[in-house]
Amino acid sequence: PRSTLFPYTTLFRSLHNRPRYHGSVEAHLRLLEYGRIVIQRLAGDPRVRGAAAPTFHHPDLHKRNVFVSNDDPAVITGIIDWQSSSIEPAFWYADEVPDFASAVAHPSLENQLEPNSERCAKAFDVCTQFLVPKLSSPRLMDEALFRPFRYCYRTWRDGAVAFRHELIETSRHWKELGLAGSCPFPTPTPKELAIHQKEYRMFEAAHDLRNNLSSLLNTASDGWVPPEDWEATKSAHREMFEGMLQAVLTNESPDDDEPIKDEGDLRAIR
Repeated sequence: PRSTLFPYTTLFRSLHNRPRYHGSVEAHLRLLEYGRIVIQRLAGDPRVRGAAAPTFHHPDLHKRNVFVSNDDPAVITGIIDWQSSSIEPAFWYADEVPDFASAVAHPSLENQLEPNSERCAKAFDVCTQFLVPKLSSPRLMDEALFRPFRYCYRTWRDGAVAFRHELIETSRHWKELGLAGSCPFPTPTPKELAIHQKEYRMFEAAHDLRNNLSSLLNTASDGWVPPEDWEATKSAHREMFEGMLQAVLTNESPDDDEPIKDEGDLRAIR
């Protein structure tokens, strides 16, 4: 039954000067209220409790923060940016993959991965399995058990649509996950679901754009670049945006489910 305390329709408003998928303050608050109830239910599951061993972790273990020896790149000489390190449940970090271990698309061959990045990704999986057993166990479990935990605190950054998507998926697979009772998050109506799917495709397009730019321009995953490279990187970003804009403007018959149909859509995800 739909709760009168958290009307679902309020989850689809927008803020000015935010991406279209970001959602209003009210939407965020109501989603977090739903999330708190769902997470309380999930936290009682023995599988979740078993994968919640306290684990000390560096949350920003990307290549710009790892220093290696000039003589032997296999030797790590230092790791910086420890200020956000914390002790959290092991499953909290199970889906984290550093940028140096992320497989990326091949620059010229469609539907293939760049070979070196693919090797790094496989090596990371093997090393995690044998060297960090606390993380390997939850990595092998159905991630749907953990995704609401991981995304509930990211609404300020990712927008309401990302967390809403996780709650919808959790609700949809509640029985398949072997969870007792029914999911506290109400299933959206067909109209609400259509609105959500459109916003989520926009969110995915923005996410893919950031990742692709980061990979192509060899910048950090959060967009950071050394000060001396700032002007060149900014120019490259502008050039790539203009190229994408030209592609959008010359596409006379975009697919119905294409999230980027015009210049306004493209600028909305920048």
